[in-house]
Amino acid sequence: MAQPIYVDIDDVLCDTARALMALLEQEFNKSVSFESIMSFDLKVSFGLTQSEYEHFMHLAHLPDQILKMDRIPEAVETLRGWMDSGHDISIVTGRPTYTHDTTLKWLSNNNVPFSDFLMVDKYSRAEKEAPEAVSLENLSKMKFHAAVEDSYDMARLIADKMKTPVYLVDRPWNRAAHTNNKIKRFHAWAEIRHLTA
Repeated sequence: MAQPIYVDIDDVLCDTARALMALLEQEFNKSVSFESIMSFDLKVSFGLTQSEYEHFMHLAHLPDQILKMDRIPEAVETLRGWMDSGHDISIVTGRPTYTHDTTLKWLSNNNVPFSDFLMVDKYSRAEKEAPEAVSLENLSKMKFHAAVEDSYDMARLIADKMKTPVYLVDRPWNRAAHTNNKIKRFHAWAEIRHLTA
């Protein structure tokens, strides 16, 4: 059986950063450009205090906020092509586990095809809510044909520890990252439609 393709959600399938930019302006009357989001840490990129950041992230993960986020059309079309070709898709997210049902609803509302859905504790949240998140250690034991990510830290773990090729979607927060033969940057989904071959 072919190994599944790992696909992240935020800023890979879902236009998350732009939605959060709008939320930042609405809540704090602060404006930042997409290109200025140079750090994966939004507290840094958005210039928030710890308490502001915690409040902001609470709002960002409310169902209404998640469900109104736009999908990235080319991504969904590419996944549909992979599924039509007989490949399994594992949607993998580091969102808090309490967003489980809302995230599944977003995937359904946006007609995102997938075979499996994994919530992974990518950021050491150590949450107690069910369903339990998969640990990075357990994730690292899984086998994937390839992975699509926007986080360079996750890309390195997948490439180095899991020995899986990673396609890093080009984003301002990962542009300082060094790519190699295991981590390849791409700018448009058309560039990686071949990866199921």
